[in-house]
Amino acid sequence: MMTSWFGTRPAAHGSLVLAVTLVGCLCATSEAAKTKGIIKKLTYDPAAERVDLFDGIESEALDVKMIAKNSLGGHLLIENKTDQPLTVDMPESIVGVHVLAQIGGGGGGFGGSGGSGGAGGGGGQSTGGGLGGGGGGGGGSFGSGGGGGGQGFFSIPPEKTVMVPYTSVCLEHGKAEPRPSMTYQVVRTEEYTQNPALQELLRLVASGKIPSSVAQAAAWHLSDEMSWEELAQLEYERIGVPNTPQFSYQELMAARSLVSTAKGLAEERKSNPEVDTPVRPRISRVNSVR
Repeated sequence: MMTSWFGTRPAAHGSLVLAVTLVGCLCATSEAAKTKGIIKKLTYDPAAERVDLFDGIESEALDVKMIAKNSLGGHLLIENKTDQPLTVDMPESIVGVHVLAQIGGGGGGFGGSGGSGGAGGGGGQSTGGGLGGGGGGGGGSFGSGGGGGGQGFFSIPPEKTVMVPYTSVCLEHGKAEPRPSMTYQVVRTEEYTQNPALQELLRLVASGKIPSSVAQAAAWHLSDEMSWEELAQLEYERIGVPNTPQFSYQELMAARSLVSTAKGLAEERKSNPEVDTPVRPRISRVNSVR
């Protein structure tokens, strides 16, 4: 009597299931290990010395990694590399620039700006926004910066890392959408673009209160100088069904209003410049290299 194939290999089948289960457990353990020890609930230590985010990066007191989830945002991993607690003052907005692998050495991490701003060359889109809106998930809230916009502050214990979510839009239409596997460098908004209206728009995006489609249309209008007619023609390509517009008429009208608001804020800032914030001493790196 012939025995069916399924009847002759129960042990092998069980071993396969066990192997797949073990691999899944190992992968889950590996992912958990990556975030072990990272602080997600932000706190404030009134005794900690304060440092601006970018001043901290330049003095090597802070190390910042941007993990872009997609065009809508992601999170920052901010490490305190000193042996003292630090309170980090966040800027009103930030920009993340995709860093391409360098071949043959030399050159900076990203291309030169063109037009109203943006990194040249291929790769993924630059992304701009900030932390005021909480990024749509994860992490705790942080203090008010006192100066409006998306500013805030939080403290990091010595030699610890915090995870902070951010909200963003893409700034270079036609390039690949940001994703976690891409390497991004955080830069000052003013370093990325000299367009005052775009700078103000990114401050508004950082609040997390602007609908993502409206913010994206406004961003491409300012960063890529795309006309409203061009934006109205953008479509999502569908297989087997008609394509659908990327932006509705109502979203484009709201985006036009948002751009007008950003331009108005830029004019107001130009005619009524803010009082310069006193320069805080930079924090030197102490027992921090690992």
